[in-house]
Amino acid sequence: MPATNALANSTSPYLLQHQQNPVQWMPWGDEAWDLAKRDNKLVIISIGYSACHWCHVMEEETFEDSDAAAFMNEHFVCIKVDREERPDVDQVYMDAVQLMTQRGGWPLNCVSLPDGRPVWGGTYFPRLQWLKALERVLTVWRDERGKVEDYAQHLALAVQGLHEPPMQPASPWDQDQHPNQASLLDALRAKLDAWKSTWDPVHGGSLGAPKFPLPAQASFLVRWGAELNDTSAQAHGVRTLAGLEAGGIHDHVGGGFARYSVDERWHVPHFEKMLYDNAQMLSTLAAAQQTNPRPEWHRAAKGIVAFLLRELNSPSGGFMSAMDADSDGEEGTYYVWREDDLNAALPDSEGAKAIRQAFDFGGSSHWEDGKNVLKRLPDAEVGKELNNALQRMSRWRDSSASGRSKPGIDDKVLIGWTALAVTGLAKAGRAFSEPAWVDRALKGGQFLLNLARIPGRTDLLRRSWHAKGGPETEGFAEDYAFTIEALLTLHQTTLAPKWREEARALMATAMDRFLDESGTSFWFTARDGERLFARNRSVEDSVLPSANAVMAANLWKLGWAWDIPTWRDLAQTMVNQRLANVTNLSHASAWADAALDMGLPYATIAVAANNQHALQRALSAWHQAPSDGCWIDGTTPESVNKPKWMENKAPSSTGATQWYVCVDGACGLPCDSAKEARRQVRSWRQASNNSEWPHGVR
Repeated sequence: MPATNALANSTSPYLLQHQQNPVQWMPWGDEAWDLAKRDNKLVIISIGYSACHWCHVMEEETFEDSDAAAFMNEHFVCIKVDREERPDVDQVYMDAVQLMTQRGGWPLNCVSLPDGRPVWGGTYFPRLQWLKALERVLTVWRDERGKVEDYAQHLALAVQGLHEPPMQPASPWDQDQHPNQASLLDALRAKLDAWKSTWDPVHGGSLGAPKFPLPAQASFLVRWGAELNDTSAQAHGVRTLAGLEAGGIHDHVGGGFARYSVDERWHVPHFEKMLYDNAQMLSTLAAAQQTNPRPEWHRAAKGIVAFLLRELNSPSGGFMSAMDADSDGEEGTYYVWREDDLNAALPDSEGAKAIRQAFDFGGSSHWEDGKNVLKRLPDAEVGKELNNALQRMSRWRDSSASGRSKPGIDDKVLIGWTALAVTGLAKAGRAFSEPAWVDRALKGGQFLLNLARIPGRTDLLRRSWHAKGGPETEGFAEDYAFTIEALLTLHQTTLAPKWREEARALMATAMDRFLDESGTSFWFTARDGERLFARNRSVEDSVLPSANAVMAANLWKLGWAWDIPTWRDLAQTMVNQRLANVTNLSHASAWADAALDMGLPYATIAVAANNQHALQRALSAWHQAPSDGCWIDGTTPESVNKPKWMENKAPSSTGATQWYVCVDGACGLPCDSAKEARRQVRSWRQASNNSEWPHGVR
């Protein structure tokens, strides 16, 4: 069918889903806002994303209804927004709706004045409720316009107030903007203890439902537990990962994780699979493997990589955004299993028996109406027979014999999400000794250096890339933060200097484009970006870690990598300000992870080898254990343009590889192995507790 509105020229799959609606949708832009101002019309701003189940429901019930569309077209200018392309727009209108209703979600629907200031909003509405609400808004607009204007102004100021710079540090930071290591770790312990009261002691994650994976939380907990011997934190991180891995939120048949579960047991998911969740899960599984190795971590990581390469792999080198929840007009039909499905996929009794026993098919895996969402029993063994059965189920699910349609793919490539995937693949490739995963991360890194840049302004990142062209909107703070993190991860994975150099250049650009007037926080949008009714900054961790937290971690690492004290100072200021103003770490785990780097002596380690082969052999040995809290770099006689702190670091007189462990400008005696370098790092950290230097350090 031909398009019926102005969305036909979009490359966003979400906008294209609405191009045949009788609603006269317009894309976000000057044309729509100029029309609203010319006709003095209120504006409907409807925000969603292609994999959103309830977005599809509201479209079918309301936006495809000719009577509803006629009413909307007559009285409003109607704008459709892909929240993934324009997270800046999504965030400020989400803030407004949450202030008005105390809840949020997608689809997000707002009514604004012709200048963009919101006056009413909500999420999903049934058709009649939607139309009645719009009628009430129009009545108030007609009869009490002054009050509406005043309300819009107060609401806009309230939204802006949510994004004011954080307050100056309070106790225990009030004596010094940069607290000493002991006070910082003590403060983190107190905030961690406050967080513990919200933990689900049975299933992991937070108490209640729905349950979101939040990989950054689990990553921090397994690291904190290992570094500081906090057994309860370590246990909760592992419990959460184990619950996720065994749960129905994990697609045991095809690999990868869904966005969240609607219950507290990680059983029945909201079935869409997002790139950002799976990318972060790779990083978290890698962290768990290095502190609490288990075969299920590797198995889950293999499934994620298989899913990414099968469904979201882009020829560009990036990764596509998401796989839909719906197919054949219903949510989850691609993923659920009935008795007949299992018998058709596994006609032999042994394969079906293995599935029934491992997943309690028809019992605890049962969802509703004879449909099962596979949830593995805690004590079920995953052997060759079970793996073989799952692979056969995957092949059957994608065959014509199943009668199933595969969910749609959102094929736009988001720069920040691809960067998260690069980081996850590189870390998982190191932790699980999967060199092919590192190779794919390096391909993604090349995408970030090339196609991810704005044509004609190669110093600037785009928000999204699409094979058909599409918007060349500059990326947001999260795109820069996640990309810098990915480049730094590639450097630590390979020690190739270009990644370190590109990360420094991109950080300089980010500071020029996004640093706020106080010089202590990053706006979400660039200084000359589009001005909305409010300007936001990413401070709280949510399903994505805070852009500011990741920026702080990047500044800290780059500050040591290039010996730039001002960047380290800024990183500390950002972390101190944020953590001084949170009561617990539930929405600040990425901040806490950065603080842990600062609270423990941070080591810079130079590996001086006679040639590249010897350097890579040394790096491989280093990657056999966790490397958090350290920056490692390499040099050979051919190295040029290396940071100053690495000067005069050379192999031994016999040509043997030498390791130099340094903390705060003081270096230990050169050693000849990764094992001894790690021992020196541990000695530094133990000595920091009593302010004594470890033996042999000069």
